[in-house]
This record gives sequence, C-alpha cells and structure tokens, in this order.
Amino acid sequence: MKYIEYREKREHGTKEFPCACYHVSEIHPRYNMIHHWHNECELILIRQGSFALTVDGREHILSEGDCALVVGGSMHGGNPENCVYDCLVFDMTTLLKCSQSCALAMQPVLNHEKRLNPVFKKGSEPAQQAADVIEAMLKKSGGYEFFVQGGLLCMLGYIVKTDSYFAEKDIPASDIKKIRKFKKVLTYIEQHYREQITLEEMAKQCGMNRNYFCRAFKEYTKKTPIEYLNYYRIESACEQIVGTEEKLLDIAISCGFNDYSYFIKVFKSQKGVTPRDYCRRSF
Repeated sequence: MKYIEYREKREHGTKEFPCACYHVSEIHPRYNMIHHWHNECELILIRQGSFALTVDGREHILSEGDCALVVGGSMHGGNPENCVYDCLVFDMTTLLKCSQSCALAMQPVLNHEKRLNPVFKKGSEPAQQAADVIEAMLKKSGGYEFFVQGGLLCMLGYIVKTDSYFAEKDIPASDIKKIRKFKKVLTYIEQHYREQITLEEMAKQCGMNRNYFCRAFKEYTKKTPIEYLNYYRIESACEQIVGTEEKLLDIAISCGFNDYSYFIKVFKSQKGVTPRDYCRRSF
C-alpha cells in the first residue's frame, strides 16, 4: 500500500483515532516526498539533515529540529538531503470536534481563507510540541492519545495566538487558481500513470496550452511534466519492489515503462542504483 499518493486515499490510524506517524530515512521507498495533496493535515519534523519543502508553490528550507505543519488540501512535496524525518498525518476536523470554539477559530485555515505560514524553527514552542507529539506517537505508551491530541491543540493555539499566517496580499488569486488546476493534473497522473500519457493530455486537465503548462508545472513542482511522471512511476516501482515478489520486468510494465532498458536508466538516474541493486537493499 502506498505511503503517500498524489491525492491520498489511505486511512491513517483508526476511525476512533485518525492519526498515524511515519519515520522516514534514505532507505524508505518514499524518502523523496513527491508532490501530492490529501485532506488530512501533515506535521513534518526534521531529525537530521535538511529538507526543501514546497507548499502551494512556496519553497521553505527546513533544518534539523525544524517542523512544518501542512494544512489539508495543500499541494506539497519536498527534497530531503542526508535527511531523516518524521511525518505525522492527522484529521484536524476530528481533532477539533472536542471544542466548537476551537473549530470556529481554525475554520478559516481549513477553508484556505487564511494561509498558514507552515514552518516553525528549532527551539520554538510549536517545534518542541511537534517533537513531543511525534515521540508519543512513535512510542505509544499508555495514554499517548491524550498527549498527541493535547500537543496538537497547543500547536494550533499558538498559531491563533501569534497570527502565524501569510498576508492576503502575499497570495495572488491567480496562484490559488493554478494550484486547483494542478491538483487535477496530479489526480490524473495518479489514475493513469500505468498508461502512455502525453503532454497534451496532461495540459488538457487544467485547460492550458502545452507550452504554458510545461512552464507553470515546473514552477510549482521543480520538474517538467515528463520528469514528474517518470518520478512518480519510479516511486511506484520502488514500492512494488519492496512490497511484492513480482519480477522487475513485470513491475516496469505495470508502472508504465514499455522499454525495460529505459526503465533501468531512469531508475538509476533517480535512485543512484539499478533496480536489481535496489532489490538487495535491506528494508
């Protein structure tokens, strides 16, 4: 099952406690955070190294001890460098059901009427709360659910208290429209990456001509549409290599590569090893 998809459908945690934590290092098949979006919020804590996080087209550089809170519905992805990080995915709507006043205070954020400044630096109150929450989730000692929910609510309280939002003038309406269009493209890639997808088909999803689409897409994802498609296909192949016993040729075909030699070439350029060497890694 995929750790992260473009528009994630995976249930995190349980219905009663919709919260899950993932520890990610270089050997994780989803080490590189491909651009995606989901309805849940995501809390990212950097344990070591650095992480270039992009949220709705804005890049933020995170270092050891920094954390970021990505609001549900935001398009985000990142490139780690010698990095170990934790991701806590949770349903903010469920979390806020405990208090109507808390829910009302955060409603503009959930509706994207206010845009959260997502990064909190090492040593800040939210960064410490994030570390405590993630530690509780990873250890799962008795009563951890209380510490997790309490810590997350304290973080949200800090955001409201300090007004940690971007000014409206810093977010052009055109950017918001582009993000909505690109979400359609990401969903289309997720659904059709096993097939032969053309640039024209991708551009059609957001109503742009081919040339403008290529420029705008790279601006937001740091990759051309074809680079991004191949990136997603290789990430999907890695998951199959780790999670199944399928033959490499079958995996390549199932991920949209009709040419096995090209699959090996693209795989090695992204992962630094051949698919066969990747199979030998210990996960």
